[in-house]
Amino acid sequence: MRTKSYALGLALALSLPWLAHAEDPAPGPANTTIDLKYWVEFAKQGNPAAQYGLGYRYANGQGVEQDDSQAVDWYRKSAEQGNAQAQYALAYMYASGRGVDTDLKQANDWYLRAAQNGNADAQYAIGYSYANGRAMAVDNENAVTWYQKSAAQGQAQAQYALGYMYANGLGVHQDEAIALVWYRKAADQGRPDAQYAIGYMYDNGQGAEEDQEQAVAWYKKAGNQGVAQGLYAVGYAYANGKGVTRNDAEAYSWYMKAAIKGRADAQYAVGYSLANGIGVARDYRQALQWYRKAADQGRPDAQYAIGYLYANGQGVKTDDDSAVRWYRKAAEQGDAQGQYALAYMYAGGRGVGRDYGKAFDWCQKAASQGHADAQYALGYMYENGQGTTADKSTAASWYRKAADQNNSQGEYALAYLYYQGAGVPKDYGQTAALFRKAADQGDPRAEYGLGYLYYNGYGVPKDSKTAADWFNKAAAKGLPEAQHGLSYMEANGDGPIKDLGPLGQGAADKKDSGVSTGWLLFHLLMVLVP
Repeated sequence: MRTKSYALGLALALSLPWLAHAEDPAPGPANTTIDLKYWVEFAKQGNPAAQYGLGYRYANGQGVEQDDSQAVDWYRKSAEQGNAQAQYALAYMYASGRGVDTDLKQANDWYLRAAQNGNADAQYAIGYSYANGRAMAVDNENAVTWYQKSAAQGQAQAQYALGYMYANGLGVHQDEAIALVWYRKAADQGRPDAQYAIGYMYDNGQGAEEDQEQAVAWYKKAGNQGVAQGLYAVGYAYANGKGVTRNDAEAYSWYMKAAIKGRADAQYAVGYSLANGIGVARDYRQALQWYRKAADQGRPDAQYAIGYLYANGQGVKTDDDSAVRWYRKAAEQGDAQGQYALAYMYAGGRGVGRDYGKAFDWCQKAASQGHADAQYALGYMYENGQGTTADKSTAASWYRKAADQNNSQGEYALAYLYYQGAGVPKDYGQTAALFRKAADQGDPRAEYGLGYLYYNGYGVPKDSKTAADWFNKAAAKGLPEAQHGLSYMEANGDGPIKDLGPLGQGAADKKDSGVSTGWLLFHLLMVLVP
């Protein structure tokens, strides 16, 4: 059974497309068909085109020894005569720290001069500086103005950037349809960031009708150009059957391509696939390696996953100290799974001294984030006074939160409080309804409890046959109380079953065996690896 899509509790890394690359395009080439000696001669005579051309040759080592200082000198001579190409090139050298100290203010001054002289790359560059506060105050309206001028000349980066501004309402009224138009212009020139952005918009129905097939097609275009975000998106599509037929092996293949490029969510996805044998043979050792790569980039879900492998001896020797260390990394980043797991280790004294107070604190953090197992566990701690003052009313409220998420343990525990009238009014009808929900999920204690209610007519019509059916389900799973109940029925005919109490809370759920606490029943070590 899969506990969650192995897109991984991962925020769909189909996140908003990134803003255009910070790197400004390199200066355009000069005419290199003209013999170098003529470039030198004309440049010395003050010809601005030749001065630019000579600067370009020095910058790129074409026919001369590469020399950025010489390049800057010749670019400056040309730029000061108003040559827009040279003005852009000089700005580029200042921005890159080539031949001069990096000076973004000087770069912007020359970008602006070149932009005012109609250079499309400079118009994009100064727009980028305005949009991102590069050595100037952020001014999105000015950014859009310059992006529009550049985009109108067909500059692909500016077209992408203009699409981004419209998509996010930066400096213009948000208009996703217009954004899509500009993204497509850039994509048609082969820009992979624009291709990804179009895929994202089709994926989410932004600027066009949602179309998963189109989304995948555009993601593939970006991915095939090596964009890790696109590669991951295609893997996610195959893993979840979005726009393509679900295919775990294909998903793994695309995830691996993105993972090799260093994308952390893809590295986690590869680890998850290997740990669970999804689309690839199960291999805990390799899973650990990929989880580690993602964890080293700070992903808390990967940190939790490593802790899980150490706690369960999967791919490594069981090592509770290491498990606690990795769980703590995840927990301290606010990861609910990590917080819940750390609570588990404190409650059981695994890798740390047993400390119900710390178990309670971490469990509370996870429960407050909506982690259903943690909500059940927190209810158990309130019910039994572990790490806090016993309070069955508060226990019931936490059990209810878990039950509202269809957590079978929460359903069972709340049902039992209704049966007892502890923390809530005694109500056999509620008991029966909650037992049924948990029993329908296969909880043997709830199956037994429901049989008990049917046999005695508590909250449901008295019905020995239905009682026997539920007892049989629980007995088949090895629950002693259910086996006892069946034996009692056989021995006593239709007489009422004596209170075998406490309704399946028996051997499986004792307070403390000296090894673990009752709430350790939660499925931390029984669920699919994260």
